[in-house]
Amino acid sequence: MLQVLAAVFAGALLLTACSNQDEPEVPPGASAPQPDEPDEPDEPDEQDEPDEPEEPDDPWPVSPFTGERVEEEVLDRPLLMAKVDNHPRARPQSALDAADIVYEEVVEGGLTRFFVLLHSQMPDALGPVRSARPVDTQLMSGYGPSGFAYSGARPEVQAMLSGTPTIRVTEGGPGFYRDGSRGAPHNLYVRPADTLMGIIERGAEALGDVGWVFEDEVPAGAVRCPAAASDCEQPGRRIDIRMSYASTTGWEYDRPGGVYRRSQNGQPFLVTGDGRIGAANVVVLATRHYVGASGYPETDVTTDDAAAAVLRDGGLYAARWAKSSATEPLRILTPGGEPFPLKPGPTWLHLSDAAGLPTFDG
Repeated sequence: MLQVLAAVFAGALLLTACSNQDEPEVPPGASAPQPDEPDEPDEPDEQDEPDEPEEPDDPWPVSPFTGERVEEEVLDRPLLMAKVDNHPRARPQSALDAADIVYEEVVEGGLTRFFVLLHSQMPDALGPVRSARPVDTQLMSGYGPSGFAYSGARPEVQAMLSGTPTIRVTEGGPGFYRDGSRGAPHNLYVRPADTLMGIIERGAEALGDVGWVFEDEVPAGAVRCPAAASDCEQPGRRIDIRMSYASTTGWEYDRPGGVYRRSQNGQPFLVTGDGRIGAANVVVLATRHYVGASGYPETDVTTDDAAAAVLRDGGLYAARWAKSSATEPLRILTPGGEPFPLKPGPTWLHLSDAAGLPTFDG
């Protein structure tokens, strides 16, 4: 059993920073061979002119959130965000496995909720949808005029939401419906494609580059077991993230699938449809938790520099994160301050209280 994540953070600067490899240049077309004879050839006829080298095909479009190939039309669509319930009666949720990015945040009663970013895929249904919190106004900023589906919020939170460029959609808006097979309030859902059309009509714009870097190659610098610990499992294989006194999120690396599988309080975490979540990257962010003026637990995600940990390909990496203002996208960095090379695929980020750090099994 390895020590708490604090030990990983404390050693972050001692690890070798993972450096990004530049994309290789596309080689130019080969020049036409030059004849050895004659030394002074006659001027060739037009039909004998060598062909101009063909221009290389445009690279396949890549998602700015996952680093995976997408259709061209995906890059033209806005980002759709939503607040999804994680109460026990809300499970299994729908379409969390279709999200590009999911943030897990703590709410009252020690429960957690999900801040979901949909872009590459527009599933048939997403939910259950619940209410917003102040931290959501920080998470949604930095992506331009995007959309946010939620069930409502306290008056002070509504005022904060109105100060963002996000187009808000609540019950009664396009795509919202109630699932009669579930009990309220855990039965509010959206049809993302319909909600997407609604925010486009209200001025939502295409998502641009967010500064994340993706690489298939496994980076160097993973935390390893001590050489003398013969019975130690490598620390990036499993993780338990203590989100609150009532919520622990677990991830275990599925080597054949090449992804991490989620559990909730020790039980497999299922979604409607095919089964469990598959995350290419699991990121733990050391964030500040506090009780707001309204008496509700809150989380702050604006910082110039804070500790983080990244799991990918069965390895654990010390990292940093930064979001200098609410108007900037969140950045995941190496200990040296360069963009951390994430594995192409979905990423789950956990807004963990640095005072209640997760532990790593090893």
